[in-house]
Amino acid sequence: VAPPTSSFCNLTTIMRMQLLTSVLRATAGSSRTMSMMTKVATQDNKSIRWGILSAGKISSDYAKAISITDGATAHAVAARSSERAESFANDHGIPKSYGTYEELFADPDVDVVYVGSVADQHLDLATQSLLAGKPTVVEKPFTLNYQDTQSVIQLAQKQNVFLMEGMWTRCFPAMRYVRKLVESGDIGKLVTVQGDFGWSTQNCAPNDRIWCPDAGGMILDIGMYMAQLGQVAFPNSAVEKIQAIGLQKNGVDLTVAATLLYSN
Repeated sequence: VAPPTSSFCNLTTIMRMQLLTSVLRATAGSSRTMSMMTKVATQDNKSIRWGILSAGKISSDYAKAISITDGATAHAVAARSSERAESFANDHGIPKSYGTYEELFADPDVDVVYVGSVADQHLDLATQSLLAGKPTVVEKPFTLNYQDTQSVIQLAQKQNVFLMEGMWTRCFPAMRYVRKLVESGDIGKLVTVQGDFGWSTQNCAPNDRIWCPDAGGMILDIGMYMAQLGQVAFPNSAVEKIQAIGLQKNGVDLTVAATLLYSN
């Protein structure tokens, strides 16, 4: 993808376009609701209208990606205060802003909802969105644990509404190519996969989300990027054992080294 010339566009914005494009390509097999939404937008030659929950940095990145993605437009944003939502809307040229999440869920012109809040709100907001009948994309991590993730998935199935975790790296062309390589067997049988990923917390303020006791720490922030490599390498295997060690700072995990043993 050739990056636009707008000054705000950076690698993060371009990469999130891959996620947006994948959502827009959702098929009828994924959900009747998403299929109907896509069909209407295509027939009327209109963009799919996104509603953004939360007015933080991640939501800002997502709004920028929407602005340069064909077939998508940011229609509304909701935050915990009307002032913050209005400021976000002005910064990103979004026509509607709401001071409560409930108002956005009730907006009939919102085709799909993006949950960009802090992680400990994902379960509640995704549940509300699905109950409102809105196709929903939830920023990673999906929820804080396996049980909560299962409950959201089961609700989406019951409601017959599209649901997706916003794991952008799964949508990269490079990752799709790697999956094909593994499935084809052209590189032989994979025995082990190793990955390293991290970022510095040196400039994080004491109230930064990374230090949140309920939803902070590196595992919930970036651990899924490494975990998905095992899913790509061993797609038909289950995790049998996990060994992990780590260091803490401010009550959350700062550095983690983990070994996962897969079946077969």
